[in-house]
Amino acid sequence: MPDFGPTRREFAQAALAFSLPAGVHAPSRPDTLVAFRVSHYHWIDDRRFEALLAFFEKHPGTADELAFFTAGTHPPRPLDEMLRRAELLAKRIAAVRRGGMEAGINVLATIGHLDENLDTSLNEPWQRMVDPSGREPRGSYCPAGKEFLAYVDRMYAAMAEASPAFIWVDDDVRIAHHPPIQFACFCDVCMRNFSAETGRSFTRETLVPAFASGSVPERLDLRRRWLEHNRTTIDNLLAAIEKAVHRVKPDISLGHMTGPMVYERAGFADWAKTLAGPGGAPVRWRPGAGFYSEERLVELSQKAHVLGRQVASLPAEVRVIQSEIENFPYDLLRKSAYTTAVEAATHMAAGTTATAFNVLSQRPDPLEEFEPLLGRIRKTKPFYEILRRELGRSLVTGIWPAWNGDLMAANSIGGSWPEGPQDALAAQSQPYALSEIGVPVCYAREGAVAVALAGSSVLAFSKDELRKTLAGGVLMDAAALEALESLGLGELAGVRPGNRFDKDAIEQLTSHRVNGRFAGWSRDCRQSFWREPAVALEPRAAGVEALARIIDYQDRELGNSVTAFENPLGGRVVVTSYFPWSQMHNLAKASQMKAICDWISRGRLPVFVESFARVHAWVRKPDEDRLACYLLNGSLEPLEGLTLRLPGRYAGLEWVGFDASRRALRPIGAAAESTRVTTPPVAAWTPGLLLATASRRIA
Repeated sequence: MPDFGPTRREFAQAALAFSLPAGVHAPSRPDTLVAFRVSHYHWIDDRRFEALLAFFEKHPGTADELAFFTAGTHPPRPLDEMLRRAELLAKRIAAVRRGGMEAGINVLATIGHLDENLDTSLNEPWQRMVDPSGREPRGSYCPAGKEFLAYVDRMYAAMAEASPAFIWVDDDVRIAHHPPIQFACFCDVCMRNFSAETGRSFTRETLVPAFASGSVPERLDLRRRWLEHNRTTIDNLLAAIEKAVHRVKPDISLGHMTGPMVYERAGFADWAKTLAGPGGAPVRWRPGAGFYSEERLVELSQKAHVLGRQVASLPAEVRVIQSEIENFPYDLLRKSAYTTAVEAATHMAAGTTATAFNVLSQRPDPLEEFEPLLGRIRKTKPFYEILRRELGRSLVTGIWPAWNGDLMAANSIGGSWPEGPQDALAAQSQPYALSEIGVPVCYAREGAVAVALAGSSVLAFSKDELRKTLAGGVLMDAAALEALESLGLGELAGVRPGNRFDKDAIEQLTSHRVNGRFAGWSRDCRQSFWREPAVALEPRAAGVEALARIIDYQDRELGNSVTAFENPLGGRVVVTSYFPWSQMHNLAKASQMKAICDWISRGRLPVFVESFARVHAWVRKPDEDRLACYLLNGSLEPLEGLTLRLPGRYAGLEWVGFDASRRALRPIGAAAESTRVTTPPVAAWTPGLLLATASRRIA
């Protein structure tokens, strides 16, 4: 698989960098742990600014730094207004430093997010974004425009003159999603640039249909080139920002807030180097995604996976990585202080090293209603400190739902693009459901003990990359099998897709040893309600073993639904074709799926959760002799304790509670090559951290 992130050695070096002597800090301030993003309404007025400082003084030591938003609405602001605000920000930043915190600037809108408050926003006759149909938003400018880049230079230079410790580039610096349009930019400037990059002449009218023309390899090639063009467009804009800022003050740390950015080929590593500039200034990052309300708590872990994937793509030298905690629209009864605190910890488990809270009122109103939230964060900060110290930037390890920067090119492979169905993106995210039953997942090839392949996302990889993957442990669904068939690699899975059943199919576990005592148990996912096909898997090689089969309501056997195969490359491949990534939360299926993941990894799952519980596990191996496992009770049912099996013998076992309390644990029994341990009770939707130190290494 392509390598989009740091190596294990680079991660180990980065982890060591967090163990600085007391009182000694690197220029990028790795001591920054808790930051708050602050609306411009709270600093632009003298009285509101004084009230803001008084608010944080009530809970001293909670915030390490403040990031001041430059505006409150989302298109860019006129240049003269931004210059005036930069002058005032210089005074505010100095005042914050006198109070013992660090301070910087968050440029809310560079390109522009969306159409809002247009009457007082930047309104110049410059090129706006353009979508495939030729539509243009009014509040978002093309980042390749010459006049716009001149504006960026002057505006960011002015921000640098305010002497902030850092300047954040917000997540409007993207090519996709600038409402009212979704995909851009097909303006004349971008068409000329893309034509020069490809050596072919394109206009918007010729390029869009070309994405859906020709053979599948030809479509993929052109789409990949377009994604690379988008990555380059962002890189050029960030280079202009870096030049403007470091021309004024070379030591300012630049940061970028990102989302998945698959339409921009996920160019995180390249962009980080660009923001560092020739002088190698420290760079910070703020990965983000949406989780705005606790009405669907599972979205907390889903967001953590999105953040984890972004973090895993960053170079090891990026050490200040603040998760974006945004409680938009900042109503306290939609997302509690407790959930907010748990969210920050969980994102650290997934890879971040700090947190940026965007949780305060965005209006010029008093902040007293947010004091309980500030108090909860202060109370939880010792746990954050332990997480950062124990985890650093070590790799998350587990089952890897495979992805690369070409993932979006595999969307709608037989139809229109980029505005067609986002099927490859949707498929790639589905295997993260394994984490809901206790299977550790990870975000980079380097941390993988086995790989999950889902749907058409397979087409993002070359045949050589897939062969290498199939020489290891692989769990895949029937749609991924079909994609492998189209590439001529189906024989490495041992089965081919057979008859399809759109109704009345039930899955029944076989007497295979992987299923243990659950032979004959079944699950009915009710295709009449949740319309997902079941596909019979037909053996095409000797040695294929059936782990589950499809039956109907008359108990007639319709074919295999889960198969296991050891292929000629030495890989262990399991194919599952009946609701592969959903409705696995019952005892029999959850037990089977955990056993399957253990089998394909050849017993290398970093933690095996023996308990039947809705628990999420993020696992790190900071070095060969240590293991750290963050466990989150993902339900509203308190757990009396979780029984875990760790591969390897561990002499030292310790449990760190969410309140930062510490408790030594004893292993259960004695095994030659593994350690079993039971944790203390874990409250509903509460995390804890298991720390293990090996007594000897297991080969």
